[in-house]
Amino acid sequence: MMCMKCLKIQPICPSCSTLSCHSFSMAKYYCRICKVFDDDRQIYHCPFCNLCRLGKGLGIGYFHCMTCNACMSKALSVHTCREKFLEDNCPICHEDIFTSASPVKALPCGHVMHSTCFQDYTYTHYTCPICGKTLGDVKVSKLFNVKAH
Repeated sequence: MMCMKCLKIQPICPSCSTLSCHSFSMAKYYCRICKVFDDDRQIYHCPFCNLCRLGKGLGIGYFHCMTCNACMSKALSVHTCREKFLEDNCPICHEDIFTSASPVKALPCGHVMHSTCFQDYTYTHYTCPICGKTLGDVKVSKLFNVKAH
């Protein structure tokens, strides 16, 4: 790693090891496990996922569901668990769901996809791309009741 203040190449660490830099901080956030540096976003390290995730942290805005093996928004504290459900790719863009920084949408059938992929997909499709179950209420109300004579 190179300090951008003194330009000295040194081992990866949260601050510069050169005395003249007075422990110059490399970033607001540093994870020694993932070797992640960031100044702009709120990031936390989940010890269960063993990854750095976007957000304020476990117990603040997120929790880790041990059955699903995933970090989830506290808004999803009541959810249907599906073991290791994030260990798949998004059925639309094929990006790995577990390591993705994009928000994920859980479908009624239990499958998941990125929220943006869901929005694009549901313009023209009304069934899960994996199992074919409907994504919502598809009841059609009769607008006209016409009798044939």
